[in-house]
Amino acid sequence: MIFPLEVWENIFLYSDPLTLINMRITCKCWKNIIDRILQQGTPWYKLCKNEIPENLWSTFCETLNSKKFYTDFHEERDTKFWIAMYKLWIKCKNMIKCDTRSKCVNVPINIPLEYITCIDTSENLIAIGTSEGFIYFYNIPNLQITEFIVDHMEYVQSVRILRDETNIICVACSINNHISFWDVNTLKLINRTRGKLICTSYSYCYIAMRNIISIEGAIPRRVYEFDTDNVLAVGANYDRVLFYTERGYFVNLSLVGNKNDGIYTRTRPPNMRVRQYHIFKPNIITCITEYGYLGCLVQGQKWRIYNIFSTLHGTPTAILVYGHILILGLDSGNVHIFYINDFGKINFNNITSKKLCLDSSAVISLNIMVNAEEYYLIVGYSKRLHCVKFM
Repeated sequence: MIFPLEVWENIFLYSDPLTLINMRITCKCWKNIIDRILQQGTPWYKLCKNEIPENLWSTFCETLNSKKFYTDFHEERDTKFWIAMYKLWIKCKNMIKCDTRSKCVNVPINIPLEYITCIDTSENLIAIGTSEGFIYFYNIPNLQITEFIVDHMEYVQSVRILRDETNIICVACSINNHISFWDVNTLKLINRTRGKLICTSYSYCYIAMRNIISIEGAIPRRVYEFDTDNVLAVGANYDRVLFYTERGYFVNLSLVGNKNDGIYTRTRPPNMRVRQYHIFKPNIITCITEYGYLGCLVQGQKWRIYNIFSTLHGTPTAILVYGHILILGLDSGNVHIFYINDFGKINFNNITSKKLCLDSSAVISLNIMVNAEEYYLIVGYSKRLHCVKFM
């Protein structure tokens, strides 16, 4: 050996972890040195910083650990977290090339006309809302329903899972704008309020009703009122709330300031009636129009409307944007997964997708889950859900 061990270690610190893994087979001495380096968080953090756009870190972090923001892992240089972050990034990049294995789960619906209306996931937990007001809970990977369910008493329009270091809260919104907070561990009702739209991020819950947004959770309750411009969609990115208004304003508001400190961007609204809007991190808004067209707006640009029926042979009923992945669920029951470099310039005629044929009814909901380094796409239908595992 030409150099002492300390010199080799300093040299190896200039290499990224992937290169070091390939170099481990050179000799036993190098293997021992490299193994010590790979147990440190710093090389993996640097790899993530170099390869993963930082505006996607919050998305990946919330999937991997919904109780802790990624800056906390940055301070600790948590090796397992940054390895998991990088693996999730690679899995997303290669999702359309991965083999899949699907498992169908029938929700134990006993009322003849009851059907699934919404689904949310957090770590290994799945919450399912129904038309009769019930909320069912499942766990990955065993997919066993809990002994009890909770009864919202009304059609559940949306359901979200809220976490902190000790508690798991299920927030449900009914079609009549009644919002309930349930303790998942005890299945007890802990709070009620009113609102039309809900979203959660880490320990924050955001509620929108007409032109008012309220924030509850890790901070004392706050309320923001925005003139007379009604909120059409609301999203969240840790301690920032993102919302879109009927006059075309996209607002990025920080909780540490007041409403005048928000970032306002105005774009002419779509010139057709819209059924539903969705907001995805970091700054993407999608919509489904009355005639089944797909709309996409990236902050600062203009709405782009796509007629995807001719290429996908169906109209969208569910949308998920995750990193650079666009997933569309159709009324035909099929699911299409796209890798998108630029959401402001999508051309469905020139990009290929991974097609999943899981059911013949319309897709209700799409969610991404990661559990024990296993990656799932949760696809919800009116009577059942499919857990698609990416190999």
